[in-house]
Amino acid sequence: MSQELKIALIGSAPSSIRNAPYNDPTWQVWGCSPGAFGVIPTGRSNVWWELHRYEPGAAWFSPEYCQFLEGHQRVMVAEKVPQIPNGETLPVDELVKKYSPYFFTSSIAWMMAVAIEMGATKIGLWGIDMAATEEYEAQRSGLHYFALIAAQKGIEVGVPPESDLFRPRFLYGVDEITHSHVKLRVRRHELLSRKQDAAHRLASAQQEAAFIDGALDDLNYMHMTWADKGDYRSPAISIEKVLADEKPVPVVVKRGRKKT
Repeated sequence: MSQELKIALIGSAPSSIRNAPYNDPTWQVWGCSPGAFGVIPTGRSNVWWELHRYEPGAAWFSPEYCQFLEGHQRVMVAEKVPQIPNGETLPVDELVKKYSPYFFTSSIAWMMAVAIEMGATKIGLWGIDMAATEEYEAQRSGLHYFALIAAQKGIEVGVPPESDLFRPRFLYGVDEITHSHVKLRVRRHELLSRKQDAAHRLASAQQEAAFIDGALDDLNYMHMTWADKGDYRSPAISIEKVLADEKPVPVVVKRGRKKT
């Protein structure tokens, strides 16, 4: 009976990256991404994958990550560079010739293809969700393709319950009549309508705030420039003084001529 070859492919998704079988020596651990090298226990990854162009100083290649690649025992790369002495060039042409160029949509896709070629009996994927963003959505189909290829060869492929990688999408067109599709579509319209209403209220509030800012500017000008230091908490002059100073108004009577 041939020995099992179990390969754990590790991405950087926080949902399950820490749940991989790091403490089980029967699993090989293949890691990729700067987001994973600090999580996988030191010395536990059998193979590291860094297929991007080597660019020290770029956001992707921090000094710590470059040092990690330099000291790793085996690194799969697109091309060898002196800074990664144990780099091993990925056989791109051979893999593309066998599997076509249409499904190598991520580092994990290349890793799955090589695991299949090496005769893996089990392939597990941890830290790999490919959640529904534009980038990962485009990469998702590549992993589905190689998972199907592996299954056809009798290779067991699986993900932990924290991952939604193999959760199927709605079937185009025909699933529009399903309860969940109808409900989710209505919910989307409801939320979009609420967002639009909130945007209108926000615009109105911003206009009111701008008006108040103008009023405050005017108030500050008056406060700083037109100082009036009088005390007006009571009438400026008493009613007694008004009455005492009041003089009678003479009444003028005009006499007319008598008519004859």
